[in-house]
Amino acid sequence: MDFAKVRGVAAGRMSVRNNGTLDRTPIGAGAIGATMDFAEPDHAGAASPQAIADVMLQISHIADSLGYTHGLKPSQWTALRYFAGANNSQRTVSAFADFHATTRGAASQMVEVLVGKDLLVRVPVPEDRRVTQLHPTPKALELLRHDPLNDFAGIIAALPGDEQYKLAETLTSLLRGLLEKRQSV
Repeated sequence: MDFAKVRGVAAGRMSVRNNGTLDRTPIGAGAIGATMDFAEPDHAGAASPQAIADVMLQISHIADSLGYTHGLKPSQWTALRYFAGANNSQRTVSAFADFHATTRGAASQMVEVLVGKDLLVRVPVPEDRRVTQLHPTPKALELLRHDPLNDFAGIIAALPGDEQYKLAETLTSLLRGLLEKRQSV
């Protein structure tokens, strides 16, 4: 989102429709999405950090809502993506829990649901009987062809290459900062 354009369109209240378009119509008047308050830009012409955080939260909610499809929840899609892309040594409940920043118990419950849906299969590791790897089934791989994240990625792919790179750099910095903050608590 170009905050310079946003500031020019609405220095006051604005909403984002569920299709991602900007709308000055307040929510009560029929727009779908959250209403955000874009404060006046600072002296350097940048949007307020609060406005940026609000937009990021709205993007997160919309992307998350796309994950309720094909009988799965967003967190289950995340697990399927993880196990489909992980190398064999990382296809464990513990590795997934670390990646997803959750407890081993919560990760184990998620795995149980996906095994029950015939989307993951347990494969014992012959070298270490204590370790069981989790592999996506053919059914899961077919389902991943319809991953709702593909729509989100397609919107990003439509951005010019330099904007994609800047976005990736910025989001990586934000993620590192949030992870550091979380670890210090």
